[in-house]
Amino acid sequence: MISNSLEQTKKLAHDFAATLRGGDVVFLEGDLGAGKTSFVQGVLEALGYTEPVRSPTFSILNTYPIANHPTMARVIHLDFYRFETPKEVQSLGLEEMMQDTKNIFLIEWPEKGIESASPIRYTKRIQFRTMDEQTRDITIS
Repeated sequence: MISNSLEQTKKLAHDFAATLRGGDVVFLEGDLGAGKTSFVQGVLEALGYTEPVRSPTFSILNTYPIANHPTMARVIHLDFYRFETPKEVQSLGLEEMMQDTKNIFLIEWPEKGIESASPIRYTKRIQFRTMDEQTRDITIS
C-alpha cells in the first residue's frame, strides 16, 4: 500500500488494528523516520487508547492498557534500535510476557534483537519503505 501522508498511514493502521488478536507479535521494519511509530499510534488510537503514544527508542519498552477488548489487555511496544546484540532481548523477560495471550507485541527494529534461534516469532510483519519526504510504501504480510 502507498501512503502519501501521516493521516493515510494512521488510516492503514486503523484498518490493520481490526486484524489483531491477543498473542500477535508484529515486526515493524524500516529506516529511521519511515513511519513505524506513527503506525503504532494509529493502531492504539483504533483500539481506543487516548493517552500519548511515544517512541520507545530510549525506554526500550512501553506498555499501553487496552480497555474492554475481548482478546487483548495490553499493547507492548518495543524498539530494539539501540541493542548491540540479540542477548540484550533476554534481559527484558519477553518470553514470560509472551505467555500472556492477551498481550500484543509491536516490535520496531526486530532485526537488532532477534536471532534465528530466538523463541520470538512474528505473526505479522510490516515493512516501511520511504519513497520521498511524504510517501511511504507499506507492505503487510
